[in-house]
Amino acid sequence: MTINKLSRQLGIGLPAAIFIITVMAVIAVAVNQLVNQNAQSFEEELNFTRAFYAAESGAGFAMNGIYPPEEYSVYAGTTCTAPVTYNFAVSGLENCSAVVSCTEVIIGGTNYATIQSEGSCGDVERTIQVRTVY
Repeated sequence: MTINKLSRQLGIGLPAAIFIITVMAVIAVAVNQLVNQNAQSFEEELNFTRAFYAAESGAGFAMNGIYPPEEYSVYAGTTCTAPVTYNFAVSGLENCSAVVSCTEVIIGGTNYATIQSEGSCGDVERTIQVRTVY
């Protein structure tokens, strides 16, 4: 009686092994796709941040023209200028650029300047707009 029971159970090992290997392969493929997707979104988020800081740096350069620092006389007497493009080579902003434009308007005897800075890194762009009274 034990021999008959034993002979009927010998065939389950191979199908069970194939099933387990298949399930493990599906799990491995799913984990691999998740890792690739996370790496791509991390790179995109990094470019968004770099583009933001490129735009912010461009706006800062334009603000130096309106409010020149005392130690840099080269900025003295400048106001809004024609659009300027800055190409950055510093660590963290390599291959990034900012296009900065400035418009002036006088309302009720008060001078207003609007600075628009468009930063780009790779295929990502961010825009910052600063409005100031001078």
